[in-house]
Amino acid sequence: MLAPHVWHSDPLTFWRERILFLFILIWSLFGPLALIPSLLLAHYEGLWGVMVLDTSAYGVLLTAFLRPKWSLKVRGILTCLCLYGLGVGLSLALGPVGAGYIWLFGASVMVSILFGLGAAITSLAFNAAGFTVIALLVFYGKLDWAWVLENALEKWLVLGINFLLLNTFVTIIVAFVLNGLKKALSREQETSANLRQSEERYRIIADFNYDWEYWVGPTGELKYVSPSCERITGYGMDVFLKNPALMSAIVHDEDRPQVEAHLAADLEQTQGFGSIDFRIVLPDSRIRWICHYCQPVYGEDGTFLGRRAGNRDITERKTVEADLRAHRERFLRVLDSIDASILVVDLETHEILFMNKRRIENSGQDMTGRPCFQSIKGKSAPCEDCNIQTLVDANKEPTGVHVWHEQHPATKKWYLNYDRAIKWTDGRMAKIQIATDITELKCMEAELRQAHKLEAIGTLAGGIAHDFNNILSSILGYTELALDDAPKGTPLSENLGEVLTAGERARDLIKQILAFARQSDEKIKPVQVKTIVKEALKLIRATLPATIEIRTNLISDSAIMGNPTQIHQILMNLCTNAAQAMECSGGILEVELIDTCVRPETSARIANLVPGDYLRLNVADTGAGIAPEHLESIFEPFFTTKSPDKGTGMGLAMVHGIVESYHGKTTVESQPGRGTRFSIYLPLSPKAAEEISDAAGELPTGAERILLVDDEHRNVLDGNPPAQPQTGL
Repeated sequence: MLAPHVWHSDPLTFWRERILFLFILIWSLFGPLALIPSLLLAHYEGLWGVMVLDTSAYGVLLTAFLRPKWSLKVRGILTCLCLYGLGVGLSLALGPVGAGYIWLFGASVMVSILFGLGAAITSLAFNAAGFTVIALLVFYGKLDWAWVLENALEKWLVLGINFLLLNTFVTIIVAFVLNGLKKALSREQETSANLRQSEERYRIIADFNYDWEYWVGPTGELKYVSPSCERITGYGMDVFLKNPALMSAIVHDEDRPQVEAHLAADLEQTQGFGSIDFRIVLPDSRIRWICHYCQPVYGEDGTFLGRRAGNRDITERKTVEADLRAHRERFLRVLDSIDASILVVDLETHEILFMNKRRIENSGQDMTGRPCFQSIKGKSAPCEDCNIQTLVDANKEPTGVHVWHEQHPATKKWYLNYDRAIKWTDGRMAKIQIATDITELKCMEAELRQAHKLEAIGTLAGGIAHDFNNILSSILGYTELALDDAPKGTPLSENLGEVLTAGERARDLIKQILAFARQSDEKIKPVQVKTIVKEALKLIRATLPATIEIRTNLISDSAIMGNPTQIHQILMNLCTNAAQAMECSGGILEVELIDTCVRPETSARIANLVPGDYLRLNVADTGAGIAPEHLESIFEPFFTTKSPDKGTGMGLAMVHGIVESYHGKTTVESQPGRGTRFSIYLPLSPKAAEEISDAAGELPTGAERILLVDDEHRNVLDGNPPAQPQTGL
């Protein structure tokens, strides 16, 4: 980007040109990093003048950058005026809180670099005058920021005095240094003639250089070739001097176009330092790699004298690099082909050092170089349960393989992880994690476990059904006989009716167990849950101790599609569990029945329940609560924390199965020591519930006889069954 005339200027001018060029280049490239925040802040505070000033300054310096052919004086004056204007403008607009004095400082330093000591002293005087004028404006209250800033004048004076002292010191020092540099460069030019006398000695050194050196004149002719060419190429230097085309002829066919283009560019005066790697073919057909580098050569008067080039044999290095690339490709190919996610994390900084292809695909992006807790877990600090520190002992030695499994919070997939500490390529300790997707195995395991449980339930239910039905037949039979003899409307008749109802519920319960085990469908119909809840609560109240209070809030009269016995079973199981949780200390059993509407935005919080209208049955207690580690298992068949005489682990499994068959959901909230709340969501039925009539119809009569056969003595009727005069049996 430097103008051609710069390369032929005197050394001091050359360095001034380069300093100015670097300043403008850095300002043009990185200026927006400061300009954009300044414009945003000025826009936010309504400082439109500051915005115009900043934008104009950047535009002026950008123009100077895009006009490298302008003279040093023109571009230098533009730059210094821009810095000075920016400093004065920001000081007037923002005062001490702005960056004006920084730009004033830079302006005086740049003046001393570009124009010498005299101009530097003038710039210092301008700075002093500027600070004095601003101080007077502050004194007379002409600047807005002076009203806001406490002790504005005193602060500005202190700032100005310190600024001028430091600015004067730096500016004068820079000017003296450059003046000394100018003298040194003059002396260097004087000694260059003496250096030419040593050319022969330098030629001797070049002749014995290990690299193959040569010098090409401005028209392309070979002026010098070092003897090392024969050791590297197999051709002597005389051969090259007689046949300059040999330079291109020995190049490998695949590399020749690129090398010829580079050699042609060597004849251009503006071409700077260049480098290229290529292959050559030796007389015995062997291949060698050459690293070619060159740079222009100028005379004392700036005349282009050609190019000096060096060629180094890098065959061994290229061989090593090729082996390393092949090794890396094999390594990555093996890692990427593994059906597992591989992650390497620094033990100290938690920085991700490596991710194989499968891990990148699972994550959706390559997160190498970022902290694992931030990119994977979305946290701002290392995870509390991170196992990194357990992978090494107190002496920073690996402790072996740590195997664990987890469920990804986003994808819900299960992974089996193998973690261990290793020493990474740069020597630091790192954790390598190999994660295998075991989601399908988890599903198969859960399905197999459930199948075994259901099979066990079926076997158990089939084994006890016959005996339990015999017992119930005896209870129901005697109850019906006693009910026939009891006077209608008396407490005895009502109590026997309750016993009969409970027995019928127990009989239906056996059917439900068999249906659950055999996965058969029960007949469902519109049912008004409120009636069943009231009936069940009567039975529950009689079995609860006086220390447990029942509170009800049965608001809903809605109906659902279900089975009365199953609804009764749900409530009995939940209330029984609640009562057992409060049997030691007592408490409150709350039963609520309300209508609710599940909206799309809330369905995710209710086990992804389908949006719609539901009947919600809440059963809450103030008992001991459920431990957090047990919450995920409470609906599994046979899971229980109770003693064998208190429960079998089937109650909540039955509840869950019934609710799911109704296309509903069950949620649970529990805190140890504060109680548990179960919420049952059941879809509302558009049909009206069937009314349950308590009126008993008249029994049919007849003159028949009943033959009773039973395999257990005294199970149904003891001895001769009594006659039934009411029915004629």
